[in-house]
Amino acid sequence: MLDQRQHSNNATASLTAQFYESWWPGFSKEPDGEERMRMTFIVDALNDFAPDKNLEILDLGCGRGWLAPFLTKHGNVTGIDFAPAGIGYAQRNFSDHGTFFLADASLPFLGLPETKRFDVLVCSEVIEHVPDQLALLQQIAQLLRVNGLCILTTPNGNVWPQFEQTRSKETLQPLENWLPPNRLKHLLREAGFALLRHEGRATNERFGHFRAFQHRRVRYVFHHLKLEHWYGRLVLSNALYQVVAARKRR
Repeated sequence: MLDQRQHSNNATASLTAQFYESWWPGFSKEPDGEERMRMTFIVDALNDFAPDKNLEILDLGCGRGWLAPFLTKHGNVTGIDFAPAGIGYAQRNFSDHGTFFLADASLPFLGLPETKRFDVLVCSEVIEHVPDQLALLQQIAQLLRVNGLCILTTPNGNVWPQFEQTRSKETLQPLENWLPPNRLKHLLREAGFALLRHEGRATNERFGHFRAFQHRRVRYVFHHLKLEHWYGRLVLSNALYQVVAARKRR
């Protein structure tokens, strides 16, 4: 039976899929700058915490499937999303790198085989667009094997008020429900995850007390010195993005 809270998330995703129908066809096969930032973290987390090259990987909310070419080097990739246009794009352009399914909101596992469990689940820029974020994390835990790895990227709720002021309502997505880092950390633990890495990722859009410290030249210096993880922890409270690697405990 579908949990009522998961049903709320799935129903919202089905309704907002209409927005993404016009969204994905306008994108390129190649990732843009911010997508590359997310991809770099995801690949680094796979290398650091799941080095096996024969993994079962789920890209939950895969959009147009752009991550698949980077994930497939680590195993078998399954992508799932609620937007038919995104899944169609993924099937046309990335079928050599993964298998893509249209999500079914009426089913507990979104239409995936109920006995299927994954070694790694990637959830990139999804959790900020659902009404019940704990339910989503619990659903992720259900889809993972014990000790499975969740890799998550999402905007930082601490900077949402400043970010919102820079955008017109027409440029925002239908549901913007950004989590502050401390709240995300709490929800992950409540859902049964142990945090392995939780960092900020600054972009050219800079906010908060560490605004000058987030300049791309400063970021480059820390990257060159191989201190990116230390820098990521330092800017977590005010960077535009937060990135997480977490292990399922139970």
